[in-house]
Amino acid sequence: MVKKLDTTAPIIHQPPYQITYAERIPVVHIFRNAVASLYSNKGKGKPLYNSLCNFAELLFQSRNYLAAECGVYKGNCLIACAEIAREYGLPVHIYGLDTFSGLPELSETDKLYAIKTVLKKNSEMFSDTSVSEVQQKIEAKDLSKYISLVPGLFQDTLSTLPDKKYFFVNIDCDLYEPHLECLEFFYSRMESGGIIFFDDYHSVEFPMAKVAIDQFMDGRQEQLFHLRFGEEAANHTKAFIVKY
Repeated sequence: MVKKLDTTAPIIHQPPYQITYAERIPVVHIFRNAVASLYSNKGKGKPLYNSLCNFAELLFQSRNYLAAECGVYKGNCLIACAEIAREYGLPVHIYGLDTFSGLPELSETDKLYAIKTVLKKNSEMFSDTSVSEVQQKIEAKDLSKYISLVPGLFQDTLSTLPDKKYFFVNIDCDLYEPHLECLEFFYSRMESGGIIFFDDYHSVEFPMAKVAIDQFMDGRQEQLFHLRFGEEAANHTKAFIVKY
């Protein structure tokens, strides 16, 4: 049996990965592999890397590598990715977007798909965090130059981000409209070969995430990759696309 993830604890992001972090290893693994491809075989010889050949080229050509995480909560995944970027000496800057006060009010579409627990506890979920708490963690790790926190609703904050290309975006925002808002902003701003990671595509608690992603991706050429670390369990399988 997999031990339940402690959301208050830092993610041990260096291989060999620990099964305790099975829910978070996929995004950390994809982020690390994308960066590590620069220092290994530049995308040759491995199926996933073959899909990321353009990604390796873009990182060699640029010195400003922008990324984003939409849904930060306590900041553990955000910090783990920033630590990986620092380990490889890459000038990455990650924007962390969140209300830092819990989930926004459910829309009518969310209510159609939400399970009873979410309907009952929506206003309480993910509210045990704050900008100051996450910022303190960032400063304690000396990662301030790698991370900028952007508090507020996505409908208000996405437009404040740099209108530039992004190489990696982790969308972990649970609800229907926020997924669409993030995809509408970032999809056209992704580097060729860049990655959009979907933490909630297979979520049991938030099936509206899959509805939004499938709706947005319908008719687009990118196909979803699916990844799981460890045994099959609720919320362990994640999804992502490689932008053409």
